[in-house]
Amino acid sequence: MENCFLAEIRRRCLANGMQPTDIPSPLTTVSEEHLQKQKSRYADILEVTKVLGENTIKLLNGQMVLFLVTDDEGVVIDSFGDRIMKENLSQLNIKEGSLMLEREVGICATLIALDKKIPFQTVGKDHFHLVLHDSACQSVPFSFPSDHGVLEGTISLMTSVVDFSKYQLAMLVNMVESMRRELILRKTNQRQLNLHHLMVNNLDTGILLVDQCGVIVDVNHIAQSMIPDLVAVGQSALPISELGPHIAETIAKGQRQRGIEVHYNVRGIHTVCLVDIIPIFENGVLQGAYAQLRDITERYLLEQQVIVSEKLSAIGKLAAGLAHEIRNPLTVIMGFVQMIRSQRLDPLTAKYMGYVYEELERVKNLVSDFVTMSKPSVPIVKPIKINEFLDNVLRVMEGQAALHDIRYVRDYQTTDEDILFADAAQIKQVLINILQNAVEASQPNEAVTLKTRKNRNHLIITISDNGSGISPENLTKIQNPFFTTKEHGTGLGLSVSYRIINNHHGEITIDSILGTGTDFNIHLPLTNILEECSL
Repeated sequence: MENCFLAEIRRRCLANGMQPTDIPSPLTTVSEEHLQKQKSRYADILEVTKVLGENTIKLLNGQMVLFLVTDDEGVVIDSFGDRIMKENLSQLNIKEGSLMLEREVGICATLIALDKKIPFQTVGKDHFHLVLHDSACQSVPFSFPSDHGVLEGTISLMTSVVDFSKYQLAMLVNMVESMRRELILRKTNQRQLNLHHLMVNNLDTGILLVDQCGVIVDVNHIAQSMIPDLVAVGQSALPISELGPHIAETIAKGQRQRGIEVHYNVRGIHTVCLVDIIPIFENGVLQGAYAQLRDITERYLLEQQVIVSEKLSAIGKLAAGLAHEIRNPLTVIMGFVQMIRSQRLDPLTAKYMGYVYEELERVKNLVSDFVTMSKPSVPIVKPIKINEFLDNVLRVMEGQAALHDIRYVRDYQTTDEDILFADAAQIKQVLINILQNAVEASQPNEAVTLKTRKNRNHLIITISDNGSGISPENLTKIQNPFFTTKEHGTGLGLSVSYRIINNHHGEITIDSILGTGTDFNIHLPLTNILEECSL
């Protein structure tokens, strides 16, 4: 049958005016744009061909061989192998971009394989042109499904007649079959990978995969939204705040960790995550770790509210039982101490009596805080000139600032005529509590800023310091009664402040960065809340 093919082609070559002594030189080429388009379409096939072809070249133990890959039209889209053979073919104008046509190349195994859809070889004198009688060419057609549809073409192996072996065509057939299996496997793996990404990216859970060195292999957008300092795939996860040390521990010990609670502040929004970290083993060797993050912020805040409610209930009962019993004898004691202090005393006694009176004042304030927490009074709302009121508060706090070598900076965006309807005494108590915290958090020679601005029908008073900041975990506890980071604090000042602002239909928000500073933002309605409640 092969002889029939070759005889028929030989007759057509002569009929077209070709002579065996001619030098075959394809004159038809495709544009560079078309060539690059085909390379892109056949990219997976070319990659697999290159890998298997180079392995085949090694097996042939130094023989001069050259691989050619064509598309379904006979356009050479890739060639690799022996450099000398490639240069020789290039002189015949057979190179990438050449379109193999029978009227220009004569008898060609590639064209026969494309036309008949069968493996074919032309060896020595099988070629029409005398110049090719020293060469052998085996060509196998392929047809592979891809994302671009079914891609067809040929893979050809060119050798010299001296290096020709009858087994080379069978080897080339096996190579194409291996390519088929590899491409199917790649396609299956790609589908599984796409499915994996689809599942991972549509979960409500944050997913983070790292290798045995802690380098991020994969991460979904949920994890990226939860973790503010999450780096990209290919970079280390170990520097990530709070989470990184736990990942390092899992990798080091190969032990699972469950129920780790981490806190993050992303763009001013506090997020609480519950994390499980699971080591990944393959054949008993640690390959990396899998971290799963679940957002439990709502549950955490609800738990904190329950804790606050329970503490407030306990405070209420305690205050109701003790406030009256403590206040009466305390008032009498303070009266007598004040009487003694009004007498002429030696300096040491006067000093000690001053200490006694200060401590009694502290106890009195503590009892007042207890009462406020248990039964916060209804605000007595009156119009307040905002700027004038804030200046009065700062004057009261000047001594506290001077004691710590701190200065106040006013940044009012409200006018002298702007009015706030509020209980002046209660709002003053809130501002004093927060200003005192800001002053104590600042270093000497620093500034505490008091800023005002209006946002629609709300006044926002911001107290800013450049202190050490508040950790995300403490931000969630800061309004809890009795929670304090101060050595001698009671943990009631901010709790009282939160309740007062809530009673004014406002809210307190906090923006804090560790090592940088804190902004306390007090949001208050500019309208009369008592009039609103009566409507």
